[in-house]
Amino acid sequence: MPDTLSDPPRPEGLTTPAEFVAALAALRGWSGLTYRQLTAKARASGDVLPSSTIAGALSRRSLPRAELVAAFVRACGLDDNTTQGWLAVRQRLAAATAAPGPATGAAIGSDIGSDTPVPGAESTMATTADEAPGPVRPGHRRGSTIAATLLLVALVIIALVLADGRRPGELADGWYRIKPAHIEDHGLCLGEGRERNRRTDRPLVVQRPCAGAVPETYLRRVGEGVYEIQWHDPVSGTGCLTVDEALVGDGALVAPADCVGAAHQQFLLETVDTPVHGAFRLRPVHSGLCIGILGGPADIDAGAEAVQTHCTAAADQQFLIQPAPRAGR
Repeated sequence: MPDTLSDPPRPEGLTTPAEFVAALAALRGWSGLTYRQLTAKARASGDVLPSSTIAGALSRRSLPRAELVAAFVRACGLDDNTTQGWLAVRQRLAAATAAPGPATGAAIGSDIGSDTPVPGAESTMATTADEAPGPVRPGHRRGSTIAATLLLVALVIIALVLADGRRPGELADGWYRIKPAHIEDHGLCLGEGRERNRRTDRPLVVQRPCAGAVPETYLRRVGEGVYEIQWHDPVSGTGCLTVDEALVGDGALVAPADCVGAAHQQFLLETVDTPVHGAFRLRPVHSGLCIGILGGPADIDAGAEAVQTHCTAAADQQFLIQPAPRAGR
């Protein structure tokens, strides 16, 4: 805790990763800087500290990476000696966290997106097998055959769901193109671009011709109907599409950032059939809103930015998600 109102928070005496993250958040409050201002200060010092990465780190209860802590503390205005003090406390907490203990993490992770067998499935099969044959009345055989066929189909679906953890209609992990559904010929895809007003020069998610859309897009399932949308760039590496600064209102842009598993990097893929059959709505988990195109359904030009906004039935908030081969394969 600071000695006076003018002193920055200090990490000494912290005992858990959650306390450490809370202290970092208090340090940002002490600095009076926004996420974007911290990003700019870090860049001026030669550090890389995306605003979405800051938001993700401060929204979790686990320890941020050491290089992120160093860049963050320096951006808040503290000197190198103080930065080393924060890193030493982080190292101490990391060592304590890594000490042997009950292996609960794997169990918790295995519960994400798991499906429970349909109650009564086993008893239904047993009853069907154990029934004694009796006299068959006219028409009864046909009804029994149809019922048995439907039961078989249901059991096959259940088996497939339990085999890979996905419900019918969910997408498998893999490489895809994501196409805004309001473009009549569906010739545009979500890819990397820049703000049209040139306010910044950072990479953003925009609609652009599919033939030149980069980076490659990979969907990774992290829960029931919930996915990370990863961009794989041969130069900058892998990033996850992220709602700016974890904002929960209209107008937040979407940009690639380090994958940290935060809720504003996860999207519920919600199936829709109107006005575009077989499309999906992309709903950021942290806000429950929808991803659409900044200019709405009328914005069909290449370069239009993707944006978080309140959900409507408009086609600019619907996307066709189609499998795509990796480049060169």
